[in-house]
Amino acid sequence: MGFQDVVNQDHAIFLLRSAVRTGRIGHAYLFVGPAGVGRRSLALAFAQLLNCERPDGDACGVCGPCRKITAGTHPDVRVLDIDNGKFLEAPAKDYKGKEIPIDQIRALRHDAAYPPYEGRWKVYIIADAERMNVSSANSLLKVLEEPPARVTFILIAESSVALLPTIVSRCQLVRCAYLRADEIERALVERHQIAEDRARVLALLADGRLGRALEWARSEEKMEARDRLLDLLPALETGDLIARLDAAEALSKESYLPELLDLAVFWYRDLLIWRQLQQPALLTNRDRAAQVERLAPSYTDVALSARIEAIEDAREGLRRNVNPRLLLEKLFLSFGPKPLAAPTK
Repeated sequence: MGFQDVVNQDHAIFLLRSAVRTGRIGHAYLFVGPAGVGRRSLALAFAQLLNCERPDGDACGVCGPCRKITAGTHPDVRVLDIDNGKFLEAPAKDYKGKEIPIDQIRALRHDAAYPPYEGRWKVYIIADAERMNVSSANSLLKVLEEPPARVTFILIAESSVALLPTIVSRCQLVRCAYLRADEIERALVERHQIAEDRARVLALLADGRLGRALEWARSEEKMEARDRLLDLLPALETGDLIARLDAAEALSKESYLPELLDLAVFWYRDLLIWRQLQQPALLTNRDRAAQVERLAPSYTDVALSARIEAIEDAREGLRRNVNPRLLLEKLFLSFGPKPLAAPTK
């Protein structure tokens, strides 16, 4: 795990390398950008570089500290990632896992007060930092205001907006960008030995996020859910009321619902692209190009745009914690039961 393993975040890597080269290492960094573009990998690569025994613009990857950081066993590199069950101390029995609780930040402050145990730098990585509650954020602010020597904190968030401005002002901002589909495809083929045809579909489905592509590549369950969805959407156009309500109930139970709604947008966008341009290379679901070509004439551009807008509204409702079944019922009932374009004569 080094910078060479981080795909196309060149500007962010340049900033971090420059900090080490000049000896101007910040006491706190804020890595912002969409999930799945390599923020955690970048943070761990930086931690390796700070502690590597033989650094040369990047961590060597083979010395003791590098191997321990890769394995997650280095005592001076601590990761707080509640979604993946990584805590600085055991959480309370009644902890529900939605926010970063203050007891984790207190544990961080207590541990940070001591010098590095065996490395040159202590590094604390806080994933999803925007999930700190007010008490946690204020507690972290205290240590950022008077940071210990040889300690650096890396906060990872999708945006700085949800964080206290006083925390943001004490961090050096490092932006992580979306990746192009061709960059993701190349990484899947060259680094993860995924077949080219499959990699092309995954790269387009990933919507700029390598991590998302890898999750789908490693999960047959997710790919099966995607196939069920792409079989369901055309069937809804001619399904009756009961069929649509049953489909809404079944889909609402899918654990990947937010991602499936993203895929639904891609599906209708593919139909719209085909109607307007008829270029298979522009499709997201290239493995379903024949189906797209067959179905696209039965829609109008206006109807497809309405489908996309309705799904976008459903995604926003899901983010606001509206009942998924009610959202999907409303969505599917908005789909017309008859062909949306008159057959050509």
